[in-house]
Amino acid sequence: MFCPEWSRSMLSYLVNSVHAFIPVSLLAGLLLALWRPVHERNALRPLLVGLAAGLLAGAVIYPVALRQETVTAARAFLCGGAICAALFNGGALLLAGRGAGNVSRIGLGGALLFTVSMAAAGSFSFLDRVYEQALSATTVLNTELILNIGGILAGAFLLAFLIPLTAHMGAKSGRKIVSGLLLFASLLLVAQWSADLLLALMRLEMVEITSTRLSFVAKTNKYADIIPYLLALLMALLAIVFFARGPAKASHDPAETGNAERRKAGSRLMFERRWFKSALASVALILAVLLYHDLYATRPPKITPPRHLTPDAAGLIRIDIAEVTDGKLHRYAYVTDDGHVVRFFLINRSRGQAKIGVVYDACMLCGDMGYLQEKNEVICLACNVRIFVPSIGKAGGCNPIPLTHEVEGEQIVVSVEELDKGARYFSQVVSRKVRDPVTGKELESGKAPFRYEYQGRTYFFGSEASWEKFKASPETYVGDRESRYFRVQGYKES
Repeated sequence: MFCPEWSRSMLSYLVNSVHAFIPVSLLAGLLLALWRPVHERNALRPLLVGLAAGLLAGAVIYPVALRQETVTAARAFLCGGAICAALFNGGALLLAGRGAGNVSRIGLGGALLFTVSMAAAGSFSFLDRVYEQALSATTVLNTELILNIGGILAGAFLLAFLIPLTAHMGAKSGRKIVSGLLLFASLLLVAQWSADLLLALMRLEMVEITSTRLSFVAKTNKYADIIPYLLALLMALLAIVFFARGPAKASHDPAETGNAERRKAGSRLMFERRWFKSALASVALILAVLLYHDLYATRPPKITPPRHLTPDAAGLIRIDIAEVTDGKLHRYAYVTDDGHVVRFFLINRSRGQAKIGVVYDACMLCGDMGYLQEKNEVICLACNVRIFVPSIGKAGGCNPIPLTHEVEGEQIVVSVEELDKGARYFSQVVSRKVRDPVTGKELESGKAPFRYEYQGRTYFFGSEASWEKFKASPETYVGDRESRYFRVQGYKES
């Protein structure tokens, strides 16, 4: 089944929001938890203002860079700045410890710089991710536009909520835990930014392209989509530590014998449990959205397995018309003598009577990815073009390639010879028993030491000698056999 286009688009905006901004939300919350106890209110406002300024800067830089065709250079600048800020923040964090004074102010400055650069890189990344996605296909207010904006707002609300949630849990979990999580998350982001920076510099021809550099970029980008999962799990870990260090023990302290004290302890415990449950619910929601998107919504649709048919002694395949009058797509396959899997399907083009379209499961433009049926439309998997069922059997465009056939009484009759002509429309090849055309020796096609293409067919040989003989005079061994069709030739009606 297809994931509806509007649903996929809305989900894509939400997922892109998570990918771009979950690092910003979690690290901003951790930085608040780290520095607010030291500087009290003097840390809250600068960090929040820096966060807003960074988001705005990234949102301004991207369209300007797009207009000036300098997106790659802008990405290199933002990633390089974010890497430097992350390293400075990490160094300041290690130096600051629990101290105050100048060292502590340097640490707060590093946190502010890191927040601004990280937010700018995240905002830029989000706009770059959704650049080719239109909020709506029209300028009129419609369901697609509303849902896509809803996806963006849902992502913004979720990620904005993570900041105070992480800050509250971090403040109660201890400086060492928060510092450790912050440094680990920063290393993940530095690795990703380094790959993006290196790729941008290679594209700008500012550094030489080498296999080692390309390998680093490829491997890092391959695993970049795992980072949001890891950050969500870090948040779950923080929630567990927070709850373990919460007021649960205090509520059972023997010294708290008064009713008022017990009520206060119970109230604190209930309050902290709400934060804990909110954190776990947020993590579960993020993981559910990411997993649904990665494992289902973006999974390419697959065709139903074809039913393999065997021809009769006359080399004909017969299909009862009564089997295919239900209006559904019925897919079949035949394996040629050289192992090509030829797929074709039948579908009734009329509701009131039997008008059967008989076509190859491939098209001249897109190849052999095949077709799926959705209600009264047949969909080309390669390009998502929707074809009206009554037009199946007509040549042209993304319509399936017509298959020459006969109607004999209550049966559709397709010849093996005709299916063999269309073998080159398909790329799937299986191993099967074949014969060396020169010696007649039986071979396994997948293990034959020599093979030769002639008129669109593959012939297999058990020795170099028979291979050489065939190449010298192929018509001697296969006769005047008609050549197979090639997609580039177009459809040729018999």
